[in-house]
Amino acid sequence: MFANILRRFSDNLDTLRDFVDLVNPILDKAREEAITANPNALIPLVLGMNAIAPEKFCLDTSFVEHLQSQFDGKLDIQVEEEGNKSAKLSFNNSGGDAFHSTMAKLSKRSAQKGLLYQNALISLVSAVEWFLSQLLHKYFELYPDAAGIRERSLTLSELQLIGTIDEAKNYLIGIRIEEILRGSFSDWITFMKGNLKLSMGYLEDDEKYLIEICQRRNLFVHNGGIVNKIYLNKSGFTNIGIGEQINVSQEYLDEAIARFERFFFLVSLELWKKLAPDDKERANIVSDITYKNLCNERWKIAESLSFFLMNDKQLPEMNRLISQINYWQSLKWQDRFTEVRKDVERIDFSAKNEIFSLAQSVLLDDEQRFFQLLPILLKAEKLSEKDLHEWPLFRKIRNTDTFKTIYNPKLVSE
Repeated sequence: MFANILRRFSDNLDTLRDFVDLVNPILDKAREEAITANPNALIPLVLGMNAIAPEKFCLDTSFVEHLQSQFDGKLDIQVEEEGNKSAKLSFNNSGGDAFHSTMAKLSKRSAQKGLLYQNALISLVSAVEWFLSQLLHKYFELYPDAAGIRERSLTLSELQLIGTIDEAKNYLIGIRIEEILRGSFSDWITFMKGNLKLSMGYLEDDEKYLIEICQRRNLFVHNGGIVNKIYLNKSGFTNIGIGEQINVSQEYLDEAIARFERFFFLVSLELWKKLAPDDKERANIVSDITYKNLCNERWKIAESLSFFLMNDKQLPEMNRLISQINYWQSLKWQDRFTEVRKDVERIDFSAKNEIFSLAQSVLLDDEQRFFQLLPILLKAEKLSEKDLHEWPLFRKIRNTDTFKTIYNPKLVSE
């Protein structure tokens, strides 16, 4: 039902991540080139920063003296009433030109990186809006009355331009979806809970963060990233003042993508389960996306998707068992395995496929049992060499000496 748009949404977010990862090194290289082109030009900056906060840099006294001998100018440290320090530089020759030129280049590189993250955040919210619009289009195709279009009216000229009744229906549904998307994130939640009848218990931990992300995006689009009253009121932030510039860091962007991806995956899964509870395709597409996130070490996303599927009683047992293993390993790699260790120890996989017993041994760090079962599964072709070397489940045991010796001898010889 939602397989294609789920896959495309996942691909869109990965493309956004890849784009940032591609451009970042280019900007870093340009920054390094600006520094290495004339490193002595930045000596005044190092001296000034060290004089203001020496405890942060812990520079050797002889090194500082060496830098001072290379600086043809004067450094004055001024202390304000509040105790804050500032540095004032004056130059005796053309060294000031080199300093200001290099600082201008570094400032530009910093601004470029800031724009990269800001524009990526704007693109993220656009991708989210697209995904929500696709979900709503699909829902209103099935339940057009839910769009409230029966009460809508069109002029004769509009009908003549549109053509058929079906096209008019689609036109009105499109207008309704645009109205929903123009609302705030809180409005979206109200609509999905009220009109789509979604419970959204998974929203509790993320709601305030998702609201703030959308408000930050609006701040960049409409106010140049300068904090205003609207942002403060709707985001709930109290540690920033009106008129201050707000930015986006790499860490903030990564977390924003992960939170939106996790939340809207779960929205689509809940809606899918509600509309087509017996649709087996749901398990296949989500298992694929979960595996991709496990490979990319996005444990929280994998955790949430796996938890949803393992509790979906309408799905085949095999799909639920795989999701349970994925859920357990996502917690293990987050150092939260104590939350489920007793469950892993207690479960009996003896009547199931041996691969589950192998997974259990890995999760419990039972190397002896693992290396007893592994050759049996490989010989029976229930597990391939490719699986052994690629599955995230085996990421820890692949680093053991026994594994390297028997299954990856090249690493030992190297």
